Amino acid sequence: MISAGARRLLHLPGILILGWWLADLSHHWSALPEFQHGWLVVPLAGFLVWERWAALPSPTVAAHPWRPVWLAAVSMPLVVVAELYQYAVARSVASSFALSIGCAGFLLSLLWLLNGGAVARLLVFPVLFLFVAVPIPKLIWNPVVFGLQGLIAVLNVETLNLLGIPAARSGNLIVLPGGVVGVDEACSGIRSLQSAIMAALFIADLTLRRTGVKLFFLAAGVGLAVAGNFGRSLYLSLTAARHGVDAVGGVHDAAGWGVLVFTAAGLVLLAWRVSRTERIALQGSLGEGKP
Repeated sequence: MISAGARRLLHLPGILILGWWLADLSHHWSALPEFQHGWLVVPLAGFLVWERWAALPSPTVAAHPWRPVWLAAVSMPLVVVAELYQYAVARSVASSFALSIGCAGFLLSLLWLLNGGAVARLLVFPVLFLFVAVPIPKLIWNPVVFGLQGLIAVLNVETLNLLGIPAARSGNLIVLPGGVVGVDEACSGIRSLQSAIMAALFIADLTLRRTGVKLFFLAAGVGLAVAGNFGRSLYLSLTAARHGVDAVGGVHDAAGWGVLVFTAAGLVLLAWRVSRTERIALQGSLGEGKP
C-alpha cells in the first residue's frame, strides 16, 4: 500500500509533464491568432477539475496495472520524438500535436496507475478538454478551413441571387457588380467555430448529464457558429453590394463581434432549454420506475 505522502510525491512527474505541455502550447497561443483562446482554455480546464474534486473517490491501486503502464509506454515515445524534432529542426504544429497526445496519455496513465480507474475516468474530460487549444496539423486544418470557406461562399451567392442581387462565386471570392468580396480564413468562421466548440463542451459538461444530449448540444453549437458566420458574411456582402467594397472595412470588426454575441447568447439559451428538458425527462423516468 502506498502512503499518502508517497502518492503525492509520485504525482510530481505528471505535474512536470503538464507544465512542459502547456509551455509548448503557449508558444502557439502567442503566435497563432486562431489559437489565442488557449489562454482561456487552461483556467476552464482547471475549473472542471475543481468541480470534480469533491466527487473524487478514495485513491486505490489500479486493478490491472499493466493497462496504464501500457498507455504510458505508448505515450512517452511520442513526447520524446516530438521534443527531439523540435530541438533538432524547429517547433511546428505537427510536433506539438504529437507532443500533446503523448503528454495527455502519460498524465492519464499516471492518474490511473496511482489512483485507480475511477479517478482517471472522472478526470479524463478535463485533460482532453485541453485539446480544444491544441493547434491542428495542416493535414486536418486545411480541409476544414477550405470547406468552410467554400460553404460560406456558396450560401452567400445563392442567398444574394434570391434577393435579386447578381453574384457569382469564383473560388472563395464573391463577385458582385461593384467589386469582389473575399471569404478568407478568418471570415470562414473557423475562430467562431472553435469558440463555439470550447463553450459547448464546457457548458454541456457542467449542465447536462446524458452523453447523447451533450453530443446534440455540441452539434447545435457548431450549427450556431456556422449560421452566425453565414449571417456575418451575408451582411458584409450586402454592404458591398449597396455601398461599395470600401464600405466593408468600416463594419467588418463589428460584424465579427456580432457573431460572437449571437453564438454565445444562442448557446446560453439553448443550454437553459436543453437542461430543463433533460431534467424533466429524468424526473419522468424516475417517476415511472416507482412502484
